[in-house]
Amino acid sequence: MHATVSECDEELGSAAIDLFSAALGIGNAIQEMCKAMVNKNKEDLCAILGLYSLQNIALISRSKQRNILSACGSVVLKHSRFLTFCEFTYSGLLTGNSVTVAIDKLSKEEDVDLADCFSYAMDGAILSVVWTCMYDDMSEYAGEEFELALKEVQDNHMKKWEAINMLKYVLSSISYPWIIKSHSINLLLTLADGNHIEEINSHVDFTSYAPHIFATLKAIENVVMAAPEALMRKKAFAALKKVISMVPSSQRFDILHALINNSMSPSLTGILLDLVREEVLRESRRADKDCVESDGLQAPGELPYWASHALDLVEQIMKPPEGGPPCLPDHSEQVLSALNLLRLILIIDSRESGLGKLFREETLRKVHSEWLIPLRPIVAIVQSENEKDDSEIGNQMVCSLNPVQLVLYRCIELVEEKMKGR
Repeated sequence: MHATVSECDEELGSAAIDLFSAALGIGNAIQEMCKAMVNKNKEDLCAILGLYSLQNIALISRSKQRNILSACGSVVLKHSRFLTFCEFTYSGLLTGNSVTVAIDKLSKEEDVDLADCFSYAMDGAILSVVWTCMYDDMSEYAGEEFELALKEVQDNHMKKWEAINMLKYVLSSISYPWIIKSHSINLLLTLADGNHIEEINSHVDFTSYAPHIFATLKAIENVVMAAPEALMRKKAFAALKKVISMVPSSQRFDILHALINNSMSPSLTGILLDLVREEVLRESRRADKDCVESDGLQAPGELPYWASHALDLVEQIMKPPEGGPPCLPDHSEQVLSALNLLRLILIIDSRESGLGKLFREETLRKVHSEWLIPLRPIVAIVQSENEKDDSEIGNQMVCSLNPVQLVLYRCIELVEEKMKGR
């Protein structure tokens, strides 16, 4: 089946559908055997049937031809009925717990190779939920049980994180078509719509979730950057922001920092830096509010925890680790975002507030002499060269560099004003 899905084109679509349908016959045979058994033997065989159905759902979902996916809705529905028979719940499928329980039953010494046969079972678990959302007959079959399971997961922060992290199996893989990924993003947005107030998250040991959440965010990034349709990219970006907002504020900058460090795209780096800027603004406003409520009491020289994160990120862009100044115009998006972030920090630092000062004198000199001033002639030279080029590409370069130049000059002004006031 895996080979057929990988090589299947439109002409062989009917053969693939026939193969998927034939696999149901094996499922029916296993189900009949389950009915004839009792106790542990029945439990083990039901676990096999459930994992077999999930493996089938995952393989069907890899079909790149829309006509095959459309024709296989009834096949997936029958596999869902096997899952119900095997007592796989929608809550367990959303979180992956049903798969874990089934594999544990088969992971005895004599059955260790058997469990390895179902390598796509986790994919199949979350995909069975995606199919329930995208296929009307499955949604009707699931009925109220599915809605209750969805609400249960939304209202439990641990289960919600487990369910959201399950979606990385689909979103990070190149094997699933965009239509499946689009519905997966819809499901992610639905899951993230539940309650996730800071007080709920604050007592959870987030470090145990962090690696999985990072992998999930990287998977969502892939959709943001590679999806063929603008609407899907927009939905994926909304999902990215939503999941990041669910991370406890004390860990949010760490996650964003890690994502930026692992970004290979200047455009994506710019997007992530803009999210950092939004977080800085949000945390600054919160600090102002807390300062007012505490009658301006704050430890002398105390800096907000985001300050070092934000300045480190700006330095990373303005002084790349590989050496030299930023590469313009290729990296103009991330340079503009870094400059906008720096400008915001400078403005926050200039306000009359209870915040500790973010810039020591040596830091200001460094920002001025090492980050900003070296960039000024580079921007001017590249700008001048592209203004002479009357081509469409040259005009695009000029348009992309204009805002960089404006924000750069404003940052220089703000820094020089601060230096004069010292």
